[in-house]
Amino acid sequence: MDDGRLRVETLGPLRAYAADREIALGPPKQRAVFAMLALRDGREVSRDRLVDGIWGEAAPTTAVGSLHTYVSGLRRALAGLGEPLVSSGTGYALRLPPGGLDVAEAERLAARARTDAAAGDREAALAAFDAALALWRPGPDGTAGTVLGGLPGAFAAEHRTWAAGLRLRLVREHAELLLDAGRPAAAADRLRAHAAAHPYDEGLRALLITALSRSGRTADALTQYHDLRTRLADDLGLDPSAELRALFASLLSAGAEHPREAEQRREADRPREAGHPRDAAPESAPAAAPAAPVRPAQLPRGVPDFVGREDAVRQVLETARAAGSGTDGGTGGEADDGSPRIVMAVGVGGVGKTALAVRCAHLLAPAYPDGQVYVNLRGFDPKRPARSPADALHHLLTSAHPGAVPADHEQRVALWRSIVRDKRMLIVLDNAESADQVEDLLPGDGPSFVIVTSRNRLSGLAVRYGARRVTLSPLTADESLTMLRAAIGDTRVGAELPAARRIAELCDRLPLALRIASEQVTAGSQARIADLAAELEDVRYRLDALQIPDDELYSVRGVLSWSYARLDDRTAHAFRTLGLFPGVNIRAEAAIALLDVPPQAATAALRNLAAQHLMEATGTGYWMHDLTRIYAEEVARDGEPPQVRKAALRRVLHWYVRTLTQDYKSTKVKLPFTLEEPAPHAPLRFADQKELVAWCVQEWDNLAPLLRTAQRVGCHDEAWQLAYLLFDYFYAAGQTRDWVEVLRLGMRSAEMTGDRQAQAVLLNHLGVAYSRLGDNDAAVRELRRGLRLLEDLGDDVLRTSLLGNLASVLREAKDYRAALPYAGQALDLARRSGLDYYEAGVLDVLCELHAELGEFEDALWYGTYGLTAARRCGNVLLEANILLNLGGAEHGLAHAEKASRYFQDALALCESGGDHYHEALTLFGLAKVARAGSDVPAARGLATRALRRLKALGAEETADVTLFLRSLDEDGADGTRHQAVRERPVRGRALPEQAVPARVTAGPRRSGPYRPADPVAR
Repeated sequence: MDDGRLRVETLGPLRAYAADREIALGPPKQRAVFAMLALRDGREVSRDRLVDGIWGEAAPTTAVGSLHTYVSGLRRALAGLGEPLVSSGTGYALRLPPGGLDVAEAERLAARARTDAAAGDREAALAAFDAALALWRPGPDGTAGTVLGGLPGAFAAEHRTWAAGLRLRLVREHAELLLDAGRPAAAADRLRAHAAAHPYDEGLRALLITALSRSGRTADALTQYHDLRTRLADDLGLDPSAELRALFASLLSAGAEHPREAEQRREADRPREAGHPRDAAPESAPAAAPAAPVRPAQLPRGVPDFVGREDAVRQVLETARAAGSGTDGGTGGEADDGSPRIVMAVGVGGVGKTALAVRCAHLLAPAYPDGQVYVNLRGFDPKRPARSPADALHHLLTSAHPGAVPADHEQRVALWRSIVRDKRMLIVLDNAESADQVEDLLPGDGPSFVIVTSRNRLSGLAVRYGARRVTLSPLTADESLTMLRAAIGDTRVGAELPAARRIAELCDRLPLALRIASEQVTAGSQARIADLAAELEDVRYRLDALQIPDDELYSVRGVLSWSYARLDDRTAHAFRTLGLFPGVNIRAEAAIALLDVPPQAATAALRNLAAQHLMEATGTGYWMHDLTRIYAEEVARDGEPPQVRKAALRRVLHWYVRTLTQDYKSTKVKLPFTLEEPAPHAPLRFADQKELVAWCVQEWDNLAPLLRTAQRVGCHDEAWQLAYLLFDYFYAAGQTRDWVEVLRLGMRSAEMTGDRQAQAVLLNHLGVAYSRLGDNDAAVRELRRGLRLLEDLGDDVLRTSLLGNLASVLREAKDYRAALPYAGQALDLARRSGLDYYEAGVLDVLCELHAELGEFEDALWYGTYGLTAARRCGNVLLEANILLNLGGAEHGLAHAEKASRYFQDALALCESGGDHYHEALTLFGLAKVARAGSDVPAARGLATRALRRLKALGAEETADVTLFLRSLDEDGADGTRHQAVRERPVRGRALPEQAVPARVTAGPRRSGPYRPADPVAR
């Protein structure tokens, strides 16, 4: 086609074209979605049917989400073609132009051929059949290529079967038409390759035999019959059909006999002579001469593209050199000088322990002239049991001693140690399951050196024999790229460098996974690195991609399964349950809640898994490699019922909720939800709010995925509560965009529960967050939504907070006339509440509002009473904020000393509480005071510190501080600049009933309203 219309080929590898341009359809599952839609020929395919066709009965919970991703990817690929992919509320459809689908075109041509044949126009019918069969693109052998090759799912498999049947029918009809037309030789040529591809199809073979016979090639026809008869008998235990036997008889009646048939008949009739080779008894084999002893050299071939590991190699070689420098006669695993004679290379499966051991052994081989012995102990072999010490000893003895091997195990140990006592041998014990498996294989004394590899820590060898442990970590990012370049090619990796880097990360930078990924790319010359990267992004199917078909030794899932199979029942259950934790690093206290076991049992499970490198210990907890976590989640789905998995997640979510609610108790504010008492699992305790915020900073990589997981699995109460409780963290630490995302997630869960109060408190927080971003319109919108939700709930406390925040946002928007009435309503409600925090919060808003109006004495009056209330309720963040506003008011009155004192007090509280945002604003306030006092260097230093903080937080005040620093260079020589002083209004106890001035003096400001005085934020 040359008009740019969409054309799809499915009778071979899936391809789509627009004119002469092939369209990149994306990764395999996305291509499978496209194939399903294309083959429905414009009819809608439901989402459920698509999921079943691609994933089958074991579809993950993320299948629908992945389907949306794939459809979006296809829409991008089809951009500019008139939107052929359309969606409805239930599914999708792909609209193709007439002739745009090869399968439909093949069926249309076949129907026309039959019509032409019935009308007697054989040539037209043959041409139509030729055109239909040509739509199957040939493979290397001339037959049709693999239909939808490489596409996963039941639908693709069904289409392959259907397409094969369709092609076979067309081949038969075509051949019959050729025979009718008197062209048997052409029919035979067409049928031969198809008969070979379908060796048991008797109908196809009968047509071929007939065509050969009519072409005068009777011997070839008989060969075809005998070949079919033999295959049916040997493979299926069947005889040819009666029709085929009749065809064979007709050939024989014409006087033909196949030469092989005649020879078989003559051989059967010939009398057997004495001494015939078939009757001779086998002669006894001569006794083998004893083999001469050889120096063992059993090291396997090293990895040709060994990458990195410089430090690990250095440790092994240094240990060997140190052991070799000691005098002979050392005991156990050490030389006389205390240097260990044993090195253990340990780490997670697939990290490259064997490759390291073999690499080092080859480097050390010249220093051990009495030989190098290699034993695979099969500690984690998927096909065979672990090698027993007795069997391993037999191998060692036969390698180093040509004599008889004792049957008694103790005698074998004694003989082995006697033989190796005076020899310099290098012994590699690979894939050890435990220290007990290795202990009897170690030399007693002497200069030999041992390298042991294992997925376990083998602490027994370290304790009893002083073995040196070398723990292997994943490769570095650069080393991973080097490995990919060596395996895939420098040019291809260089052309797709971002995709190659992503593959390295998705493979956890494990050498085994990287090698498998490289093979997946290089297996097909057209494969793109980006295609594999896109496939690996789907965590549910990442392990599917990281395996070589039918080879457990080259499968990440297989490697992990061997380690898992060695766990006892209790540790295996812990492994499955810990795999459910979506965060990066789990603390022991959180693991206790997740596992629902006593602290000692949880600690033991974590240590056992770390000892076997299924988890890694860190300074604050334990973590799993991503691939290990994916496998743990897989076995959890298989081994734990859904309700058990959800209960485990709910326990750990409750633990986080309880930990985050501690700060609320000191404020005497009622939470908008009820906690179970007593706490089933003890939460963490913090000395103050600063510790709580610091802990949130450390735990953010756990908290974010926990919240998303809570929503995904239907723990909606826990999801919105977590979003709600993270107020202090975000308010003090910034990261406002993350805050907005968290609150939106929480809102979706709150809406799922139907809890209007939960929605209102989260909308209140969204108002604060949007204000921090400088999006005052969005802030006003969300706060007013919250007020509407409260219309008939009667929650005056929450209404106070919403009104106060609305007043503050309107102040930010410079809409002072609208802000004052909301602030007045909030103050009345706050006084009725009788709680200091709420009154302090509203007084804080009024202090800031009047400061921006230039009514600095009113601002001081409200701020002074607000400060007293804030100190009574003990809220440090609120106290610091009011101090900041009081400093701004005093600065507006040109009271430099008082302003500086307020700012310094606020700075001390911000620094002690970890409130970086208000710390920056306080520094800015001090800079303005310094400038007013003509101390330009001090002003510049303070403003620079403030700017650094604000840039790190992404705050909107960055622009204000930048302008301030720029203006410092414009000041006069004495560093002063004229400042207008407003006339101070009369201070009153109620909100002043006065018009808002038309022109407002710029005063201190911050990017968001006061900290909400509601059950969410106290």
